[in-house]
Amino acid sequence: QSRFFGLEILHMADADVLPYDYRVYADEIQHYLDQARGHATSRGMDLDFTAVLASARNFSLAAHTAHKLQFIASDNPSNLNRALSSAEHALLIPEGLPLRPWYKHSIYAPGEFTGYEAVVIPGVNDGIEALDSARAQAQLAALAQALDRAAAALNAATQ
Repeated sequence: QSRFFGLEILHMADADVLPYDYRVYADEIQHYLDQARGHATSRGMDLDFTAVLASARNFSLAAHTAHKLQFIASDNPSNLNRALSSAEHALLIPEGLPLRPWYKHSIYAPGEFTGYEAVVIPGVNDGIEALDSARAQAQLAALAQALDRAAAALNAATQ
């Protein structure tokens, strides 16, 4: 594992443009949302995924645009690199997750009841597991905001 990360760091240090591919990330997030929607339905919860799905689509569009820019020669790739590196930070929820404010990532965090095992879209899935519709809906809104911030960060590369 350390060998892999060492090679990745060398690859990144040598690259003019950071080798981030947010297209794959966007596809995974869409998959996580589809799973959460199915899980909520199977648990009898009527949650509104409309806004977060729209935000996920916007993030995906921004990811595809940024990916195209990565292959266009530029004399000054710093704007694109800044956008690529700031997109991940934009996925943080400033106030943290409910009951665990020290975890701030909207896409991945250790589960509330799983120890260190990772959970995807943790705020949403923890709310669904707890059968807490208000909490799950609030976390869907927080996730939508995070995805909107990340899309805006990637879109900044085109300006």
